[in-house]
Amino acid sequence: MGRESLETISKGIVKRKVRRRIGLFIDATGLDRATRRLDKKVELSRLVTGLSSGLPIEVARYYTLIPHEDDARQLAFLDAVERAGLEVITKRLPPKGVNRQVSMDVHISTDILKYTFGKFEKIHQETPIAPPSYQLQSEEPETVKSTIIKSPSEIKRVGIIVCPSREISYGLHTAYEEGLETVLADFGLFGQSDGWRGVDRWIDLSTSETIWRD
Repeated sequence: MGRESLETISKGIVKRKVRRRIGLFIDATGLDRATRRLDKKVELSRLVTGLSSGLPIEVARYYTLIPHEDDARQLAFLDAVERAGLEVITKRLPPKGVNRQVSMDVHISTDILKYTFGKFEKIHQETPIAPPSYQLQSEEPETVKSTIIKSPSEIKRVGIIVCPSREISYGLHTAYEEGLETVLADFGLFGQSDGWRGVDRWIDLSTSETIWRD
């Protein structure tokens, strides 16, 4: 439950004082490297459903680098990513022969902080994002009425970051200090010795039996 406070209703029964919402941020480069190492393929819709644990998803983004020139196979794959319930954020690699390092770290860090402060704009969404196999809980059927997510005082935001680069650690720690419940999901567990601070919970995806393609 992280740092979230609870309210006692009666003896032995408690409830959360605030409603919980999830922001999901997937670093596609890190995810691809990890799954290649394991020689497995992740079913993204299953990954989204498993990580959400039944909570409404306010934002779910997939950050990926794409070739400098459009590639039909890459575009088809990104269409499949969107069908899994993820908004795709892309950045083009430099043309061949140009030696320039490119990453999505700034994009991810910025979006996590925007989400923390309730400034994340909804794009063409009337209800919380949900992948095809995901069912919203009846206790929280709320419809988004504006383009801005409701203020932090009304809900508890949980940020789940999948396979992040350590370059986002400062931004993530800042979000943690500002009240975001932070969850890191990767293939293997990490800790303070790995340079991460301000993490409420770790998820080792390598132990999952449900996220893989059949």
